[in-house]
Amino acid sequence: MALAKVFVSQKKNEADQIAGSLKSGSSKATAILITTLVLLSIGLGNLYAITAYGQANYFSGQFEHALLGLIVVAVIGYWIPVRIWKNYSFPMFAGMVLLLVLVDAIGHTTMGAQRWIGFGPIRFQPSELAKIVTAIYVATFFDHNAQSTPYTFVDLAKVIAGIGALFGLIFAQPDLGTAGVCVLIAFGQIAFVRIDRKNLITGIFFGISAAISAWFFLLHDYQKRRILTLFNPEHDRSGSGYNAFQSIVAIGSGQYSGKGFLKGSQAQLQFLPERQTDFIFAAFAEEHGFIGCAAVLILFCTLIYLALDVARHARNTFSQFLAIGIAAFYLIEVAINCGMVMGLVPVVGVPLPFFSNGGSAMLTNCFAIGLLVSIDRETRGNNKPSLLGS
Repeated sequence: MALAKVFVSQKKNEADQIAGSLKSGSSKATAILITTLVLLSIGLGNLYAITAYGQANYFSGQFEHALLGLIVVAVIGYWIPVRIWKNYSFPMFAGMVLLLVLVDAIGHTTMGAQRWIGFGPIRFQPSELAKIVTAIYVATFFDHNAQSTPYTFVDLAKVIAGIGALFGLIFAQPDLGTAGVCVLIAFGQIAFVRIDRKNLITGIFFGISAAISAWFFLLHDYQKRRILTLFNPEHDRSGSGYNAFQSIVAIGSGQYSGKGFLKGSQAQLQFLPERQTDFIFAAFAEEHGFIGCAAVLILFCTLIYLALDVARHARNTFSQFLAIGIAAFYLIEVAINCGMVMGLVPVVGVPLPFFSNGGSAMLTNCFAIGLLVSIDRETRGNNKPSLLGS
């Protein structure tokens, strides 16, 4: 009788632990989804404000992309097991390389950049999806090549070569910003492994040498001007420094609480260039001021923290590194875009997640959220139902 009581007590404790784990995991996934929906709603509202007075109507198209993106979140988060992405990561990577080659060969050119490819009525930007493919590729590499000793360049040669190939193909479009984001995502994941000290010092020296060589032999003149404008915004206010200068004016005019919804003169009167994409945060700052910007940045920080928390509790190496890559993806894009509009980094055309207009970027952001939800469900041992098997 006593033995039976002990057995029942043990089983009750196990059930309580499982229930607590499920409750904790469920609240984490819910927090991710709620944070995403709030950011998405604010982004759509801001885009509506920009197009409210008869300018090009970006809102309706972005709203459709957002609805499609939520479907992507549901399918990837609740119907596709995480391991599928690991099992097919190398075919995905090869397919991405092929798409980027096609873009460079026959892609559509807009505003001097050849970044889009079309299939019938559908046109999208493969380089946006390359950001998530990078995170999946690097996560798979470390899952397959785990080791207890520090990594050397020889150990990392395969992943470095793969990311270098993506960088070269995207840079050729030309798109330095997106190419750089892919590299930084990979570096963000690599930062969580031990690197041999001598190799690390050598890598830093090589990186500095590569940057100097790129300045003289790779960067286009307009890219050099953007970098120089960073150090002296007043140098070419009507040319290469125009966008950054108008952005700073818009942010400054918002002051503490902003001018109010639909009352941003820089954006509404079209003084602010690319207000629907690269400089959308400046348009938001003009209308909502420091308070609104702080609230949005807190939401992004919350999303990044949740992604890292998902990584911390993940069951396996692949899921851990994938969640880290997604956290790096959001951190890098937010930091670069906000730094861009404030004149802290060069203007490189990196969108602000869930805010900047663009179907490819929106679907990529939602793809990443779906992966986080899927990893969290895997951690809780709840991956059914599935479109691709149990």
